[in-house]
Amino acid sequence: MIENFLLLTGEDDFRLRERIRFLKNKFREKYPDGEIQSFDSESEWMHFETSVITPNLFGGKRLIFTESFWNSEHFEQASKRQFFDRLPEFIDSCTVVSVEPKLDKRLKSTKFFIGDSKNTSVGKVENFDLLSENETLQWIQIYAKKKGGTIDTRCSQVLLRRCGVNLWYLSSEIDKLVLVDEGVITESLIEEMTLPHPEALIWGFLEQVSKGNLEQSLKSFHTLLASRTSPHEIFPMLTREVRIHAQIRSGLDQGLNSKDIATQTSLHPFVVQKTAPLTRRFSLQKIQQLYDHLFIIDRKVKTGQILSASNDTSEFELAIEKFILDMCRK
Repeated sequence: MIENFLLLTGEDDFRLRERIRFLKNKFREKYPDGEIQSFDSESEWMHFETSVITPNLFGGKRLIFTESFWNSEHFEQASKRQFFDRLPEFIDSCTVVSVEPKLDKRLKSTKFFIGDSKNTSVGKVENFDLLSENETLQWIQIYAKKKGGTIDTRCSQVLLRRCGVNLWYLSSEIDKLVLVDEGVITESLIEEMTLPHPEALIWGFLEQVSKGNLEQSLKSFHTLLASRTSPHEIFPMLTREVRIHAQIRSGLDQGLNSKDIATQTSLHPFVVQKTAPLTRRFSLQKIQQLYDHLFIIDRKVKTGQILSASNDTSEFELAIEKFILDMCRK
């Protein structure tokens, strides 16, 4: 394993960026005379290689970040130049941190970096995969404590339901909440000081529809309309919800667990975890029926059979209400 090579990967952009900031700050603290450089996919290979193998003129350490750098061309250059065989020679002068949020497992470079059943990873690998619901709840409590506040599990659930799973948004809300009441985050404080994230409102609506709760579904639908969310925005959300049910239904029929379904479908683990129990009320035949209903609405809107002008969307709203009724019906 190459000690001066670190790979950061995963789709959780917030935690990945925090890790980058942490590494940069620690480097600056330890090596005030050190140098930090960055390269991306547009950077010239020779410029990158020269920065690695050429000692700092002032004798300081060098920390080099590459981001989405390892395309086929750059990896081929590294192979030809035996770059990774030579990299350990510069451990006293240089460390390379490669940031590759999405890795294509079919590529040679990916197999080289993260290893496979036959080979271990070339260096240390840190994965920042999207968090499940329980992991997000733990993260909320840890982040609040880090910022000088406290929040219990129940209030963490309230915050998650109200603000959604995006860690950037959650962190900004927590930063605000810990500034009052000595940092103790309560349910009433969350309701008073935070605005529901649009995604959370939408999730609440879709959840009620998927549960078959007609009264709450229609109430949530009208709340969305009152918040100036147009039918043109809501309809694709319903289409996506049905598509998610189809993907999860397929996974369940294959006997897959939530984690495997998330991996196979590239859905957020939180979405799979929360939706899978609801999917069980939909047969494959019912999902097909819902798709057909959505197709008919979409065709009528596009051909003018359902009027959906910006100043009058009542016909489109009525069509969506009928679909909600269909989706809630057993």
